Amino acid sequence: MNTDPMEILLAQLFASPNEVERFLGDRETFARNRGFTDAQLVEILKIDSASLRFAANCFERKRMSRDK
Repeated sequence: MNTDPMEILLAQLFASPNEVERFLGDRETFARNRGFTDAQLVEILKIDSASLRFAANCFERKRMSRDK
């Protein structure tokens, strides 16, 4: 099992468009509340919001179509 904090964060965000919006509302607080370091925070702040929303919505649609 992978325990890379950045990959875990992305997996959580990809699982929920609502979580993406919470993250994008205040990235720094969101990341600090999850124990990310200053170096990791620099990388988190670089995440493109449009791409993140697009990916989360694609995964959500895929899950919804699979559950029908």
